[in-house]
Amino acid sequence: MPKIALITSIDYELFGDGSGNVKREQINPTNNLLQIARLYGVKLTIMFEYAQYIVYEKFGQEYPHLLKENQLIKNQLISFIKEGHDVQLHYHAQWENAIYNDSIKNFTVNLDTIDISTLEYKRIVEILSDGKIFLENLLKPHNYRYECIGFRAGSWAVSNQNKLLKALKYVGFKSDSSVVPNVKFESEQVNFEYGNCPHKYHYWYVNNYLSKEDISSTFIEIPIYTEKSPYGFLKYLNSKYLQSRKIVSQFYKVKISEKNFSLLQKIKKIFSRNYYMADLNTMSAKTLIKMVEEALNNDQFTNEEIIPIMFISHSKTSYALDDLHTFYTYLKIHYPHQIEYWTYQEAIEYILKDKND
Repeated sequence: MPKIALITSIDYELFGDGSGNVKREQINPTNNLLQIARLYGVKLTIMFEYAQYIVYEKFGQEYPHLLKENQLIKNQLISFIKEGHDVQLHYHAQWENAIYNDSIKNFTVNLDTIDISTLEYKRIVEILSDGKIFLENLLKPHNYRYECIGFRAGSWAVSNQNKLLKALKYVGFKSDSSVVPNVKFESEQVNFEYGNCPHKYHYWYVNNYLSKEDISSTFIEIPIYTEKSPYGFLKYLNSKYLQSRKIVSQFYKVKISEKNFSLLQKIKKIFSRNYYMADLNTMSAKTLIKMVEEALNNDQFTNEEIIPIMFISHSKTSYALDDLHTFYTYLKIHYPHQIEYWTYQEAIEYILKDKND
């Protein structure tokens, strides 16, 4: 039986429409996740929302409180690195050309550019290069081994996979983690399709397309562990998810993926959801345990010593986390030697070492 290395990523961001509060949606809930992680020796990886940070810096010249909030973010990223966790790059393209509205103390974002791959290639390269330089300049002084080499697209939306991959490789990234395996999602604002993926959790090498394996390449796709099921929507009918949604809905009325949806369309979307992810915010401890055990007992990869698997969470919805204690305690008791916790960077380095050996 191979070991499993769980990579626990946190999409570190405000709400999709640009609304939210840095302390409430990022700093405080991330600290809550960190407290739980400390108890069980779990390593976390922040997927840092760079687009939001850039816009806060831009408008912070006129509204200094935005610079103070960015400083809170930088302080948290530094503390993460000092404690042995990780920070990699995340980008929601709707922040391109965002405007700050002082009367409501919030931003208006451009919902016509959700997908980073719809931007001009030159702009994508600029974003990735600047983001990589920013994080490495900020974090290397606190961990000389740190590198920004992993990326996740905002809303997992990448319509032009070839364009994004070309830019990632050009800038020096070594891995992507945007893929939701074998899932197609369509709405007015958010669209992605990752059909015919090699696996639902195991990494693969890619060259031109994120969802198509190319063993001649050294660029790694580590997908978000996703199960397909015609009854996937039932997995979301648990107390953790419902309680979290109740809290979040006080601040975030309409998700961008449901913009202009009628009530009937919202209901249809719920019942047509035929997948569920290894998401610490939405899945019960029971479901997360079953997903880990399926990976442990899968005889497809018995020749591998360790299998890195990507879990996901979002800072902005990190509420009702009590049953994470149940999840991590169960793994500690039942699989003390089969489960490890890695950062995203550690997983990339391990896979590439194995590739080169």
